[in-house]
Amino acid sequence: MWFIRMLRSSNAAAVLKNYPLLLGKLEAPSSNLAPAFAISAQLFPLSTWAETQYKVIDDSLSLLLRRFLSTTSHQTLQQGKKHNTEETKNKIAVGISGGVDSAVAALLLKQAGYEVVGVFMRNWDETEETGKTRHCTIEKDFKDASAVCTQLNIPLYEADFIAQYWNEVFTKFLAECSRGLTPNPDLACNRHIKFGALLEFAKRQLGVEMVATGHYARIKKIPSSSSSAFIATCSDENDGVLQAKKVQLLQGIDGTKDQSYFLASIHPEALNSVLFPLGEFEKSTVREIAAKYKLVPAEKRSSAGICFIGRRNFAEFLEQYLPIVPGRFIDVDNGKDVGRCENILSVTIGQRPGIGGASDRTYVAGKDINTGIVYIAKGRNHPALTTKSAMLRTPHWLSREHFDRLKCDKELQCEYKARYGQKSAKCTLKLVHSEEITAEKGFKKSRFCGLQAEDSKINDGYVVVHFDKPAGAITPQQEFVMYDGDVCIGSAAIAMPGQTLHEEREGGENHNF
Repeated sequence: MWFIRMLRSSNAAAVLKNYPLLLGKLEAPSSNLAPAFAISAQLFPLSTWAETQYKVIDDSLSLLLRRFLSTTSHQTLQQGKKHNTEETKNKIAVGISGGVDSAVAALLLKQAGYEVVGVFMRNWDETEETGKTRHCTIEKDFKDASAVCTQLNIPLYEADFIAQYWNEVFTKFLAECSRGLTPNPDLACNRHIKFGALLEFAKRQLGVEMVATGHYARIKKIPSSSSSAFIATCSDENDGVLQAKKVQLLQGIDGTKDQSYFLASIHPEALNSVLFPLGEFEKSTVREIAAKYKLVPAEKRSSAGICFIGRRNFAEFLEQYLPIVPGRFIDVDNGKDVGRCENILSVTIGQRPGIGGASDRTYVAGKDINTGIVYIAKGRNHPALTTKSAMLRTPHWLSREHFDRLKCDKELQCEYKARYGQKSAKCTLKLVHSEEITAEKGFKKSRFCGLQAEDSKINDGYVVVHFDKPAGAITPQQEFVMYDGDVCIGSAAIAMPGQTLHEEREGGENHNF
């Protein structure tokens, strides 16, 4: 069930007087209201009186907005307008979180001529927490979201997705953590909530066909006249692989804030109904725009932590839901027991293990929940922390063409990110048959990883990735996102890392630890 509450602005006149808005349609000049940006003449031609009466406050921001309207608008915004039905023409639902990004996204869309409605999502029930300290900021976020919508003079709807989040995201997150894996719930949250439940809510409850968020990513329209030079001869129309028919998912312009990684697992068809207005901007520019228009969250700290749950001590939070699994720290160089691990579930590959009294900087090289062992290595550049290969679970494809290439050629060259914030690096995906896994030249998993490959099997074998350069912190169940240049082509959860450089130098010999 959806719980809906519409908030109306009772002091719109006062708000308009104090907070100049970006309007999509210009009316007669008023002493109480003046837009800060000239609107793109390509979309909304300005009359002579408008050009003379409306002053651009900041030329640099105006140029950025013109760039947004002249590029994104004609490829993506106009596409969104055409996608809407006559009844919902130019209407779009924006996920308003109470943060600066969603506020500026709504601002830009309003400027571009859309009828904007805000939706605030409630996805986490703070009463579920048993710890002494609660970190969920839902009420403060809701207050900020309400203030933003009042400033922009747009309605705000409140939608309750707590049950969906618990069932589709959080319980699965806990199940994977209990197996000693390190899942990323943000991707599941985007797939099932922001571009699943929210999109369905907008269509069914609001009669709106398009949804926008403040993600730093881009949507590119694929011309209907274009066709791939690659023609698959071994594909199967019933293999379940779909592709967005009109658009591609691209990385955001701001490489330091690009969030395409978190969007890589959403349903391909959902891409046809979403817009990302901030994809053409850098974060610093977004904050500058928010400050210029005195939007409530202009100085608000960016969100972090588990999706919709927020910043918190992960180990303490996890202990509220899963039993503690103690273990021992074992040095990969000599097999010595170097101390007690309080909870294997809360440590992950590549991170500091937090060993009390340790004089050397150590890092987690792997863990085996069945034996209770956490393998550690001394030094960030230790060869036990890097590998040349990994095995992937069944990929989720956004590009049918690239799936066909892999299926036909048995390999595919692309770029990848194995964790958020990583710079793209080159790799080769290969389909490997089951009998090759144990062969001398086949894939060999790291002995520091206790997981097996059975659930990584697909119809044609396994998907193994070979890195052009050794990769670090390849962590089971983290998302492996694939790119062709700026275009995100798909993703897959990491099943397990291959042998580390440390193991290769040892000749792959087995140890008693």
